[in-house]
Amino acid sequence: MALIRAWLMFVVLWLACLGLLMWVRSMTRRQALAWLQLARWAIGGAVLALALAALTIHLF
Repeated sequence: MALIRAWLMFVVLWLACLGLLMWVRSMTRRQALAWLQLARWAIGGAVLALALAALTIHLF
């Protein structure tokens, strides 16, 4: 059962990556740059949130 679940997750992740690739390839250059900038801000926010959580756990 665990093997079937693992294969199902692999297929779902592969299809998600394929869909993401097709979506990115259909974008114009300007759209791609806008999404890249948004992704950079989102990643920066996530890193800061993780750092704040780690600092809070460490100090308290």
